[in-house]
Amino acid sequence: MTDAAVDTASIEPGRRATPEWLAGVLVALATLLAVTSVFSTWVKVQALDTDAWVSLSDQLLDEPEVQSALAVYLVDELYRQLDVTAEIQDTLPDNLKGLAGPLTAALRGPATTGVERLIASDQFRATWVKVNRTAHETLVNILRDETRTGISTADGVVTLELGELVRVVGENLGLSGALLDRLPADAGRVTVFEPDQLDTAQRGVQILDFMSWFLFVLVVALYAAAVYIAAGRRLTVLRNVGFSLIGASAFVLVVRAIAVRVIVESIVANPANRPLASVAAYVGTGLVRQMAWSGILYGLVIVGFTMLLGERRWATSTRRFLAPLLNASDAAVAGGTAMLLVLILWWSPGRAFDRWVTGLTLILLVIGAIVTLRRATRREFPTATFDQSIASLSRGSGDGIATYPLTSSTADQMETLLGLHESGALTDDEYDRAKQRVVNSSRLPG
Repeated sequence: MTDAAVDTASIEPGRRATPEWLAGVLVALATLLAVTSVFSTWVKVQALDTDAWVSLSDQLLDEPEVQSALAVYLVDELYRQLDVTAEIQDTLPDNLKGLAGPLTAALRGPATTGVERLIASDQFRATWVKVNRTAHETLVNILRDETRTGISTADGVVTLELGELVRVVGENLGLSGALLDRLPADAGRVTVFEPDQLDTAQRGVQILDFMSWFLFVLVVALYAAAVYIAAGRRLTVLRNVGFSLIGASAFVLVVRAIAVRVIVESIVANPANRPLASVAAYVGTGLVRQMAWSGILYGLVIVGFTMLLGERRWATSTRRFLAPLLNASDAAVAGGTAMLLVLILWWSPGRAFDRWVTGLTLILLVIGAIVTLRRATRREFPTATFDQSIASLSRGSGDGIATYPLTSSTADQMETLLGLHESGALTDDEYDRAKQRVVNSSRLPG
């Protein structure tokens, strides 16, 4: 039985077929929205989630480029805020005080190297995580206008306060406490967010909070609608959905790579800082990469599933082999499905279970796939046993026409084929081929 025949089997008698182009339009629209959904989900899950941001900042601290750039910044900030030359000069005898300037410059390199080692310490990491958490919580509260009841954040400014880290660096370099006490309050202060476009940013966050889950549901609904209306071509359309997901996910990976390069080059004026910015951008968009590869995996699974329901020899053999498992009792199939869902939950591809909407949708899709495959095996191989399944691997599946187990009577098989033919599920040519296959099978030795 060809793919067209399998698809046609789902046409309801008397039902008017929808235009073929409509399913294609729905698939194309859903694919465009899927790309948008990836980036809106990234903003929602990673960029606006404080725990995710803190975890990201912790990962950044493991990157050698970040450690080096941060060490240079902290030493430069210490030198800029304090008169290190005067401090060294006070410790030198009168006849050597003139060397304070050269010594200060000479110590900058070793000091930076020492700070890089300090950055790897637990003390530094704990402080780094704390200041990033505080800054991000403030940013999210401002963007969502969720500070204290009755108080607006219209004039909010978000800063990353690295002054404590500057002081830790000074202590490790041996500077006196009296000198470090003279550090100004804004030492190590990095402005992260200014309220120039606060109203627009707050509205954007509200939209993203809604779109991050709505787009996902809409994409799934459009794909499902495309498959549903394509009566007679459902396997073909479902396969196109899989290919579309693969293409869209590959496009997201390309966009991410290009966007990181363009944004870094346009925002970071100093070329020496671009490698660091690129590392931060690639780490920061790690969820985009993860979701894109998950989309490719989902697409491959969908394409493989449609091929499994097709007429090819290996597909028929696989269905026959799986029939004893899928045709088992409802309780056994439900238990096996539950174990599969637990495995998927543990894996959580693309962080699908971070939100109940996406998690529930994935669960329903898995259950629907198993139900569909079970219906196919029950229809084709209702009395298949494990012994027959194993024997079929060596015997093969003939010329590719869907066959029926030899334990069924030839008359029953002929009656089934006649019913499919009369309902329009099989064309005349397909009916003749299938009938001939049944006749040939009945002549094979048991």
